[in-house]
Amino acid sequence: MPQPPAQQRLHAMLDLLRQQIAQQPDGACRQPRFDSQLFRTSGTRLADYLRELEGNVTQLTAADSDVARRQWLAEKVLDQIAALQRECQSQQLRVKRERPRVDARQTKREEYQGYEKRLLAMIQQREQHLARAETLSVQQQLIREVDQLQERLARCRAAIYKLELPSMPR
Repeated sequence: MPQPPAQQRLHAMLDLLRQQIAQQPDGACRQPRFDSQLFRTSGTRLADYLRELEGNVTQLTAADSDVARRQWLAEKVLDQIAALQRECQSQQLRVKRERPRVDARQTKREEYQGYEKRLLAMIQQREQHLARAETLSVQQQLIREVDQLQERLARCRAAIYKLELPSMPR
């Protein structure tokens, strides 16, 4: 059964909002981002608010005969969507202490993964040069460089692995 145009637009708006939230740094904040009249969730992450909004959309699209309740819920859903859109658009305007807290381990992991990616590219580049090298001295130099890069890559991967281990109590 096809959805009415209003429901289609609502779901399209919700999909767009999901994409916007997925692109945001979504750490927990020190204080709730919204008024308790707008969102009842106890979490402070954008995903927590999105989850509540999705629940309200599900209630709204369910067959309910109480017209006054549906109208109230529709207005609330529209207010929640507008608030989340504004929040996504204004993340960069927040002062540092109000921004979502970033997980230091996740930041380090992303940094190390960037190193890993660059090391792999460097190894591939050196191996391509090695395949085209004509003199023995150039080949030996490139082999040494590849070996050094392989060692650096191993240390980098060990650091990533160490970050992924659950922290042990001391």
